[in-house]
Amino acid sequence: MFKKEDIKDKRVLLRCDLDLPIKDGRVENTYRLECLLPTLKVCLENAKQICLIGHLGRPKGNNPDLSLAPVREELKRLVNQEINFISSGFSPGDWWKGESPLSIIENLRFDPREESKDRGFASELSEGADVYIYDAFASYNSSTSLDVLPTILPTFTGFQFDKEVDALDEVLETPKHPTLLLASGAKMDKLEVIHKISAKFDNVLLGGKFAPQEMLTPDGLDLSDEATSLFIKFIAQANTIVMNGPLGMYEDGIHDKATRAVLGALKASPARTILGGGDTLAAIPHLGFAYTDYGFVSTGGGAMLEFLATGTHPLLQITK
Repeated sequence: MFKKEDIKDKRVLLRCDLDLPIKDGRVENTYRLECLLPTLKVCLENAKQICLIGHLGRPKGNNPDLSLAPVREELKRLVNQEINFISSGFSPGDWWKGESPLSIIENLRFDPREESKDRGFASELSEGADVYIYDAFASYNSSTSLDVLPTILPTFTGFQFDKEVDALDEVLETPKHPTLLLASGAKMDKLEVIHKISAKFDNVLLGGKFAPQEMLTPDGLDLSDEATSLFIKFIAQANTIVMNGPLGMYEDGIHDKATRAVLGALKASPARTILGGGDTLAAIPHLGFAYTDYGFVSTGGGAMLEFLATGTHPLLQITK
């Protein structure tokens, strides 16, 4: 965690989680940006200049559909000030030359060096910066911004990153039993991580494509009424509950019954509730709930599961 004196009158390079859902050129869900605001506001109040960096999607080269321009527009609205936009093909240090104290660099993944842990790219990004703040908990895959930049600049974690670590440490180290993991998804690599985590929970229930066929509706797109009732029963008995992933294809408006029922039960539960995953972030407001209905809502999905499996985040290993 950084303090005001760590950034006072300095140039701050701020790694953010900017991997947001974009539709028709507009940000669909602003939760991750809202989580960034506490760190950003302290930087704006104390630093000389701030430059934001992050990625969006998995582009193959420069892809206008995955530009951070819509993210910049949404962030301008949230902080109510101009943000200088640095397009691809920048010259190192360009972001410190403008009048605005706040800049954002185009999608880091437009440059293939971001995903190859390239020291030359890290040197270009760090040009002119005094301090690096990492507030992108959800970004945990090897990259230049994660693995190399912290070895070049004095590095601190942001406020949201610290909240994520504290919430998940609590699950691992001082949970109130019984503990319950509710997990859903379609990717087999996610199921492998869930198997690693399972032993750390008293009970584990799986939805989506991870659930046994007899627990699903005939079309396989939602939990059956009986399975949903079982989920509700276990929620009522638990004191610490982690949910990762909606339990059916809620977004079609037809197969949302189980996810809606479980989110409602979690809202009503006195247990410590921790929810995460990109699809979960989308499902909560879509089904009429608020993020504040739950104890903690993580910005990470895969990162949350990896932390529960390993007890750490790659950045903490690099900066310790």
